[in-house]
Amino acid sequence: MENRTIVLEFLDYLRYEKGSSENTLESYNRDLNIFFSNTEKNFTEINDEDIISYVDKISKTIKRNTTLRKIASLRSFYRFCNVNKYIEENPTESLKELKRESRLPEVLSLQEVKEIIDSIPHTPNGNKDRIIIKILVATGARISEVLELEIKDIENQDYEFIRVLGKGSKYRLIPIYSGLEDEIKDYIENDRKVLMQNMKIDEKNKMRKSNNEFKLFLNTRRENFWKKLKEYAENAKINKNVYPHIFRHSVATMLLNNGADIRIVQEILGHVNISTTEIYTHVGKRELKDIYNRVKIGDDE
Repeated sequence: MENRTIVLEFLDYLRYEKGSSENTLESYNRDLNIFFSNTEKNFTEINDEDIISYVDKISKTIKRNTTLRKIASLRSFYRFCNVNKYIEENPTESLKELKRESRLPEVLSLQEVKEIIDSIPHTPNGNKDRIIIKILVATGARISEVLELEIKDIENQDYEFIRVLGKGSKYRLIPIYSGLEDEIKDYIENDRKVLMQNMKIDEKNKMRKSNNEFKLFLNTRRENFWKKLKEYAENAKINKNVYPHIFRHSVATMLLNNGADIRIVQEILGHVNISTTEIYTHVGKRELKDIYNRVKIGDDE
């Protein structure tokens, strides 16, 4: 695969799954283009010596913060390549100690989630999007995991659990609430059939050739769902950057704030390291601090 092709795939992942801003995407694109023009190697041929040599070179001519940003771009890119099995080893592992402090993720309240869901039209496509959001909220799964679901991943679990294929090709079972069971059944029996009937013949043939005819959500691309989600959030007048991954952040925060054991939350989210899950305990602390600042508890004036 060419460097430009994999960089574009990485940028699509950031845009549609992570909800990164256009400015952020431009920075990543620029940083990666400069890196590959300096190394003149295919991304699969880069080793840790190439990374260290490049960082040593740029650190002599640019500011520290700019160097850290470029390192962050390389680390994110090669982590993406490693997780998706484009490379066997991550050449940026030796730069771990240079990572900057990560920002706490933004989350939605239950009321905001409800307002987004209520803004979706009651059409076959709208009902499909509503089910996708409800599964994201009920399971904390990644959007890529939800869009890869097949009917058997729910039917074989008697609609009480969803079998999710996560990172590292590992399956995990996530429970869903009884009301959602009925909604998914209704979607499969009605809206999904309507959407299948409305598909063009060439779309159906393409879907069958790619073995996607048993997907729970037919012909649904990550980028298209991301755009629709933006529309729903705007219609609901939610003044936050709403993207698929925000539901995952929100679920984790809600579970922990309501007393769920952190190990259980780690299992539900499919985090390899519990340190990733612990980020969400800090979100709760941040909200508490905001309340203290607004109310000014302890201020005698």
